Amino acid sequence: MTFKLIHTADWQIGKRFGSFPGDKPAVLREERLRVVGRLAEAAQANGATTILVAGDVFDSETVSDEVCRQLLARLKAYPQLDWHLLPGNHDPARAGSVWEAVTAVGVPPNVHVHLRPEPAELAPGVMLFPAPLTAKSTSRDPTQWMDDAATPAGTIRIGLAHGSVQGFGSEGDAEVPIDPARPKSARLAYLALGDWHGTTRISDRVWYSGTPETDSFPDNEPGFALAVEIAGADAVPKVSRVATSHYTWVRRQERIASANDLGALEADIAKLGSDATRHLMTLQLTGDVALAELSAIEERLGALKPQLFHLEADLSGLHAHAGTSDMEVLGGGALASVAERLKAKAEGAGEDAAVAELALRKLFALARRVDAGGRA
Repeated sequence: MTFKLIHTADWQIGKRFGSFPGDKPAVLREERLRVVGRLAEAAQANGATTILVAGDVFDSETVSDEVCRQLLARLKAYPQLDWHLLPGNHDPARAGSVWEAVTAVGVPPNVHVHLRPEPAELAPGVMLFPAPLTAKSTSRDPTQWMDDAATPAGTIRIGLAHGSVQGFGSEGDAEVPIDPARPKSARLAYLALGDWHGTTRISDRVWYSGTPETDSFPDNEPGFALAVEIAGADAVPKVSRVATSHYTWVRRQERIASANDLGALEADIAKLGSDATRHLMTLQLTGDVALAELSAIEERLGALKPQLFHLEADLSGLHAHAGTSDMEVLGGGALASVAERLKAKAEGAGEDAAVAELALRKLFALARRVDAGGRA
């Protein structure tokens, strides 16, 4: 027989995104709920009716009842699909946890919450072995119990867990050890893992799906679910990635000497067209520029910000020097005298030089505003 499933994890419903301004946190939180629809589409496109969520369904143990209802309503909207939810380190199954709220709200028939380490039948001849977490960290491998769980010969055995595989190096945050050799000792056809937010293959039978909706600026390929096809208890699964993320988070670094050097970045954003509004970018600028260029750079970055969903520019790596034309903007008198002293200090070394450069930047920006007819 052949069994198909969708493997996903780390939904972290209710994540606050507190570092973003305005209504952006609410928009990002909503998108983590909307991804349920894209996962359902992935299941339908790949002929699967089972979706395994390998932990951290919720971002914390204190998610509101309203958020629980919103998620359960979205899962219930796809009655042809069976959703299997596993507590992770963000939402462990213990007294007072979010799972008590989920139970109180009422779990739809097509939603299966695995709060205990016990086998569950996914289909005739297919058994799931969940390893729910009951604490944020543990020194004991929660998948160990799978070794001694008996099933009839020929049963497709699938493990579901959340934690960090031993000896691989985790990019997740769960202090939960998982033996990557568990498929051999527990006779698993596939071990679906959560914790790392990027899609990661550990072996033919052990995978991290990553988070389906990107939530930070990583370089570990988040924003996917895994379509898994298992042709028998001993067969090596066929695993393929399915893109599910609405937003794209980009980390970019540019070395520049003038505002015109931002041209390539501006062109890349222009090529995105309307999709630019689905991009979040953290931009680090480095280089040596004139003070006048610094102002022009800030202006051009200001023009780019509305084109993206979010742009966070770090100019701390830019060294701004004051040339003759820059000093002329300040005119004469006491202001120019202060500027000259700051310029001399800024051209030195050490912490005083950095402070002087920052002060000179502010002084120059103020003078530019006054010169342009702005209000000081």
